[in-house]
Amino acid sequence: MLRRNKALAYMLSVIMGLSIAVPGAKAYAFTDDEYKTALKDSVNFYDANKCGKEVANDNVFSWRGPCHLNDGKNLGIDLTGGYHDAGDCVKFGLPQSYSASVMGWALYEFKDGFKKAGAYNKQLGQLKYFTDYIIKCHYADGKFVYQVGDGDQDHNYWGAPENEQDGPTLRQSVRIADSAHSASDVLGESTAALALMYLNYKDKDSAYAEKCLKEAKELYEMGKANPGRNDLYNFYVSGSYSDDMAWGATWLYEATKDQSYLNEAKQFLVKENPWLESNWTMCWNDMKVPTVLKLYEITKDATYKKAIEYNLNYWENDLRPVKGGIKIRDDWGSLRYTAAESMLALVYNKINPSSALTNFASSQINYILGDNPDKMSYQVGFGNKWPQHAHHRAANGYDKEKDANYKTLPNKYVLTGALVGGPKGDGTFKDELDEYTYTEVALDYNAGWVGALAGYVELNCSGEIPIDPPIDIPTGKLFGDVNDDKEIDLSDYTLFRKYLNNGGENSNIKINTENADVNEDGNINFFDLVALKALI
Repeated sequence: MLRRNKALAYMLSVIMGLSIAVPGAKAYAFTDDEYKTALKDSVNFYDANKCGKEVANDNVFSWRGPCHLNDGKNLGIDLTGGYHDAGDCVKFGLPQSYSASVMGWALYEFKDGFKKAGAYNKQLGQLKYFTDYIIKCHYADGKFVYQVGDGDQDHNYWGAPENEQDGPTLRQSVRIADSAHSASDVLGESTAALALMYLNYKDKDSAYAEKCLKEAKELYEMGKANPGRNDLYNFYVSGSYSDDMAWGATWLYEATKDQSYLNEAKQFLVKENPWLESNWTMCWNDMKVPTVLKLYEITKDATYKKAIEYNLNYWENDLRPVKGGIKIRDDWGSLRYTAAESMLALVYNKINPSSALTNFASSQINYILGDNPDKMSYQVGFGNKWPQHAHHRAANGYDKEKDANYKTLPNKYVLTGALVGGPKGDGTFKDELDEYTYTEVALDYNAGWVGALAGYVELNCSGEIPIDPPIDIPTGKLFGDVNDDKEIDLSDYTLFRKYLNNGGENSNIKINTENADVNEDGNINFFDLVALKALI
């Protein structure tokens, strides 16, 4: 639904220590198996928001299938894939790339937590679904698609994603970053997501990991070349771009150890706002706090330590809890912020262990899972009681044009693993479909939540940590699959023809050249195009 423009608040204050622990926090409100199930389900949630041809592949939700198969067709490129943003069907680049980077960070920090829960392979698979799409969006040198679909038009439709028609304007509305249009915020987040995928995947599939790193470097240079925020005016209006670029540069440094990236990360971090202390948290519109945390880990600079501990102390001790002990920083989708801060606390606890940090994170996680006055889990499908009206078109299962009671009927399908928005600052919660500030779910909501749960399971839950399970990696070339989507179809022919007509290897059109020599004569030319046509 509509997202308000978040005004970033950076406050100057006397820095306080982390000596005061949260009293009464219970580390174990649930069993180890229940925490592990919560983590596994929270990862599985992303299956519900998959888009494209391969939605049904390895999907835990039988009620989801292929959708929006014409994305990018009006541009002559394949933009299928990726994830729907929230309870809608638009693919917004900023929250999508944010979610990919945070999910990647979660795996990088808490690998053993995912393994204990049996969610390691699934997490890798979700991350690859993200990065495959991000790479597709970089369809030509200096060009990157950061939105597919029109938010206003999309929100007029209520029904299954599989049934949404690709009308003349609905899915053909795209936003593109290029030399004339800035989107350094999205490019910075995408850089981080790809660099993290390199780190998480290099021991699994080195070729794919290197591809991600190459793309990360190219997108980062795009963000530097034309600095500025994306030009969205209604949905996901970005407050800054330099924090996102700092986040991307930080992970490029982690991946390459190239000092220039570290230097630029420090510069970007203070470019638009010089103050490092913040009482906000990690979210799609503000990546200063996690960047500060990571830079402290890398540099051990006392300035960064002071800033991150200021932030954590604010959440632990200065932010007043709502009934039951939950910390609410903002009314719209409140629990995404609480979950994100819990993840940050557990990441920092790895660097500087503190019972205050773990008590804080545990208390917030337990509240969300149902250790609260209402005895209700805000993660759908966990425990015995959860919201019945998650604001999600696919899970709702009804069509507003055919089902007059679609708003009042409980959702037809259980959206297992989804974190709903949660209560407001006064503790109230409305389980109603139209009350989307309470009941909507989203990619960015679950991202920090997955990280918090993974950190908790790694720290507190028993269980063997299995050896890395094998990842199925396709072998051999798929001649003709020039768009690298593992299929040979008309979209390959269209892209290949466009590539050849624009100068071939001198073109700025990107193709998988390893798959382009269809007739295997050692050359890439129009004879291969003819051979490709014969395969379709």
